Amino acid sequence: MKKRIIPILVAILALAAGLYGAYYWQTHYLSGVSMVKIPVPKADIPPYTLLTADMFTLQEMPRALMDQGSYLVSTGEVDGEISVETLLAGLPVARRMAVPPGEFRLADPSQEVISLPVDAASTVGGQVHLGETVNIYSLQPAADQGDGATSKPEVVFVARVPVVAILSDNGAPLKAGNATSQPQPVKILVVAAPAETVRSILDAIAMTEHEGAILWITLATP
Repeated sequence: MKKRIIPILVAILALAAGLYGAYYWQTHYLSGVSMVKIPVPKADIPPYTLLTADMFTLQEMPRALMDQGSYLVSTGEVDGEISVETLLAGLPVARRMAVPPGEFRLADPSQEVISLPVDAASTVGGQVHLGETVNIYSLQPAADQGDGATSKPEVVFVARVPVVAILSDNGAPLKAGNATSQPQPVKILVVAAPAETVRSILDAIAMTEHEGAILWITLATP
């Protein structure tokens, strides 16, 4: 009988020790783990989405994870950013996955971005720099009006726009020359503008392709 009681007592003691250990861990270890609420997507968010605070909900995460600085920790940081990858529901948002729109697409979300074919001669001798504002003009040739009459050549103002990128003919960012190489010529000017202004620019480009017009770029007055 005694031989049967001893294993039972050992089992009871082991169970009690396990319960006490679990209780101790819960009350002492977990209480020492600091938690913080951070924004996580309510549903999967696809890339190229302008983020707003109402797309997110707050969820508790260990502060130690957040202290690494790799994740966005408030709705204020998320609001107004743009997703560059799919943001999965319920997971923290890494900083590299949600960035300012201007950093990702060169311009504010309210504006379209368009490239213009140019050359140095008609683009201030190539002396245009990132961040400057330029005026775009269309130099339109005389047109046949019938009965031997022709219209006068015309200079038409197209748009005043900021420059968001300057590229070489292969689309690479323009690099300045140095002692061993020649500077690359300006071939592509990238600007940002509202949709209606972009249409005017495209109309002007179409005239250069089909009606012999010329695009001319000037530095806008401050």
